[in-house]
Amino acid sequence: MAKIAAKRRETEVFSLAFLDCICCGFGAVILVFILTISQKTVADTENVADVQARVKRLEHDVAMSQAEVDRIAQALAAQQVEVEDVNAKNTQDQLKLSDRKKELLLLLQQTGMLKDALSTLLGEKKLLPTDDHAPLPIPNADRRQYLTGVKLRGDYILFIVRMSGSMLDDTIEAATARLEDSDVKKREAPKWQRTLHALEWMIATLDPKTHFQILFFNEETTPVLPGRTEEWFTPGDRQALKDIIGKLHTIVPQGPANLERAFTTVRYMKHLPDSIVLFTDGLPTLSDSIPSEGSTDAQLRKQFFDAAIRQLPQRIPVSTILMPLNGDPASAAAFWLLANASHGALVSPAKTWPDT
Repeated sequence: MAKIAAKRRETEVFSLAFLDCICCGFGAVILVFILTISQKTVADTENVADVQARVKRLEHDVAMSQAEVDRIAQALAAQQVEVEDVNAKNTQDQLKLSDRKKELLLLLQQTGMLKDALSTLLGEKKLLPTDDHAPLPIPNADRRQYLTGVKLRGDYILFIVRMSGSMLDDTIEAATARLEDSDVKKREAPKWQRTLHALEWMIATLDPKTHFQILFFNEETTPVLPGRTEEWFTPGDRQALKDIIGKLHTIVPQGPANLERAFTTVRYMKHLPDSIVLFTDGLPTLSDSIPSEGSTDAQLRKQFFDAAIRQLPQRIPVSTILMPLNGDPASAAAFWLLANASHGALVSPAKTWPDT
C-alpha cells in the first residue's frame, strides 16, 4: 500500500505551492490593473477640465473675433456708402464739366465772332472821315488816376479856379517873389500850368452831354468867357472850347483870394450847378463880410473860409483839387470837412503832377 501511495504521489503535476504562486500572480495582475484604471480616471478628469478651459478661451476668442468682424463690417458698410457718394458726386462733376466744356466752346465761338465783328468795325472806322484833332486833348492821359477821386455828379458842373498870387509857386515866399515877374513868366509858372492841366483834363473827360461853366476868382470873380456868365458849355461845342482854351492861357495869377465872393456868385446863378469842383491851394485871404487890414493870420483866414461856406447853396457837392502850398497847414482839414459835409471829395495832386 505504501508503494501504491508513493506511486500516486509521483503522478501529481501541480502541487499546492504552485497554485499559491499562480493565485498570487493573478492577484498581483488584478491589483496592477485596478491601480492603472484609477490613475487613468484621474488623468482623464484632468484632461477634460483642461479641454473645457481651452474651449471657454476659444469661445471668448471667437466672440471677440465676431465683434471685430461686426465692427469691420460696419466700417466697410460706411466706406461703401462714402464710395457710392463719391461716385455719385464724380458723376455730377463729370456732367457739370461737360456742361462747362460746352459753355466754353460756345464762348470761344462767340469770342471769335466778336473778334470778327470788331475787325469789321475797325475797318469801317478807318473809312470814316475824321477830324484832324480832338476838341480838347487829354493832357498827360497816363497820369489821369491822380484826379479819379473827384465826384462829378449831375448834368451841370461848375469849375471854380483860384487865380491869386499864391498859385504861382508851392511856398508863400516863392510865390511872393514871383509877383515881381512879368505876366508871361507868371502864366508859365509850373504850379499854375499844373492847375490848368488839371482843369483841361477834367473838361476833356466830361460826358459829351454834360454842361459846364468856369469861374476864376482872386479879389474878384469872373467867368472864363466874359459876357457869357449865364451860359453853359458842352465838350462837343468846339468853338466854345477853342475860345476857352485860348482864354485859359491869357490869365495871369495875382492878388488876394476872396472865396466868399466866388460862392456868392454861385448863389445867384440862374441855373445852379449840380456839382462844384474847386481848384485852390489854401484858405482865402480876403472876405466881404469880415473886415481886415494888412496881413492875415491862420485864424482870420479860417474865418474867411467859414464866411464863404455860408454863401454856398445847400445840397451841392463840392470837390476840391487842393494844389500844394507850404505855410497853410489848416487848409487841408478845412476843405476835407467841406467835402465831407457836402458829399464831395478832396484830392491833393503831387507837386510834380502831371509830369511824373
